Amino acid sequence: MVIRIQFLEVFMALIILLSCQTQQKPSIQKKPATIASGAVCQIEPSKGMANPIMLSAAGGSDIGRLFNAYYRTGQQTKMYPLLDSRTKKSMSKEKVLQLLSKLDFGYDMKLSGANNEGPNYTLTYTCQIAQTKVVKQLKVIVENDTARIVPSDFSQGKLFQ
Repeated sequence: MVIRIQFLEVFMALIILLSCQTQQKPSIQKKPATIASGAVCQIEPSKGMANPIMLSAAGGSDIGRLFNAYYRTGQQTKMYPLLDSRTKKSMSKEKVLQLLSKLDFGYDMKLSGANNEGPNYTLTYTCQIAQTKVVKQLKVIVENDTARIVPSDFSQGKLFQ
């Protein structure tokens, strides 16, 4: 009987020790971040930012969605450089920034196609406006190796054709 009690006490102590040990989380050793090896996309220096479909090599965003993101976050000063020179010359910077803030452009859009005619591009977007899918086209021109948006009728707040 005494042996059973001692065995039971040793067994219970062992269980308690094991349960305490398993409740401790193992220490996580942090390793320095490594760059995954793989194919790296090379961009020709002559192309620069001239491709409106892949305007940002790092983010892979097209010029229309970049412009849309700036609009949604209220960053009109970042939208301004994305407009073509003719639009910028036709009115003052203050007037352009004012018109940019009044655009109706805060909807989801996805690039669905593009046509290229020399320095001009026509980007086609499928937009989700008030629970309806709408197809819109955005005219883009390449000026000084950089893609720029050419608004349809900017004074009327129309960006798309």
